[in-house]
Amino acid sequence: MRKLIILPLFVGYLFGLHGKITFFDGTYVVGRVTKVDESTVYIVPMGLDTAEGILVGNIDTLKMENGMVPVVNSAVKYFYEKGEFLANNDDWMDEFDDFQYDDYTTQTEEYKYEETKKPATAYNSVTVYGGMPFAMASLQTPDSVEATTLAPNLGIGFQAPYFPVGAVDISPGLKIMTYGFDNIDMGIVNAIQLGGNMSVDFKPVFFFLPEALHLCMDIGVNYNIAFKHEPSEFALGHTEYDGEATYGGIGFSTGASMDYWFSDIPLALRLFGNTNIIPQGEPWPELKTGFINVGAMLIVVMKRHR
Repeated sequence: MRKLIILPLFVGYLFGLHGKITFFDGTYVVGRVTKVDESTVYIVPMGLDTAEGILVGNIDTLKMENGMVPVVNSAVKYFYEKGEFLANNDDWMDEFDDFQYDDYTTQTEEYKYEETKKPATAYNSVTVYGGMPFAMASLQTPDSVEATTLAPNLGIGFQAPYFPVGAVDISPGLKIMTYGFDNIDMGIVNAIQLGGNMSVDFKPVFFFLPEALHLCMDIGVNYNIAFKHEPSEFALGHTEYDGEATYGGIGFSTGASMDYWFSDIPLALRLFGNTNIIPQGEPWPELKTGFINVGAMLIVVMKRHR
């Protein structure tokens, strides 16, 4: 009977290695490790004669005196029995050991949230335009052989971002435009027009149109100043002429346009037609006349690009 008791103890000492089991709360047990299997670590704690089984799920690490670490974070990396270590090749996570961080980056980029891009109409813009004027009836002289001639219109402007108002988007702006006419009754007038306008974009209403296409209406008020005014002989001899050639005053404009906003470049093209009401020349500077202007405008979107 004594031999049977001594034999298991002898085998345990023969095939055991000292180790330290550390638990997740920081406490530990030191003793002779006799066996490590897939679920349990068998250890003979110091001061005791028999082995105790400790579940792997309760173990943070198991470090052996020879430097081996069979258990890490409750995962068995090596089995141990009869003095031999055997790698645990049944770890189902092994198939992910070749995980590529590039693949993870690609997936991250694919699902990364991107802020909705602001449309080009949400930025300030600078405009350059030109137009061909056509005289209205009040600017023509039907009984005269000489027809009224009008100079092409050139202008620049600034447009603020569009913002929603009800069912449409609106944008205030400023314009500076040149114009001129030569009329047998009123003489020669070359002037500059300073105006404020409001552009009304019906894109939210006509949402079914192509994305880049916008239909707009323009309304504006302007002030006109002549830098050249040569009254005609008719005006100089008219009874209402006060002896001083003056030209200037308030006018207004209305019109419509069709815009095409490019998606890849900060530009837009506008085709427009509008009616400009302006003061008459001498001898009736207090009255109004006008012309219809048809032209094209280049819009430069003031968006900062990287």
